[in-house]
Amino acid sequence: MSLDKKITDLNPLTSQDLDLGNDFLAIVDSGENETKKITPSNLLYSSVKSDNINNIIQLTRVEYNAITTPDPNTLYIISAS
Repeated sequence: MSLDKKITDLNPLTSQDLDLGNDFLAIVDSGENETKKITPSNLLYSSVKSDNINNIIQLTRVEYNAITTPDPNTLYIISAS
């Protein structure tokens, strides 16, 4: 039997935890008392895509500057901290 949990009681989910094509995410409409499922791949289908970018990494300016040869297939996001 499954137990209902509050969103705040759930563990955070990271992209490494997902099998994009085989896992399902539950979408709950409490107003309609309806639950639907979607794969992460379908959810992300309309997001930004690139044939050349295979990786997205967030790092600080210092960490980025320490990379001797940036990967041309990686999008680097520089954060303040």
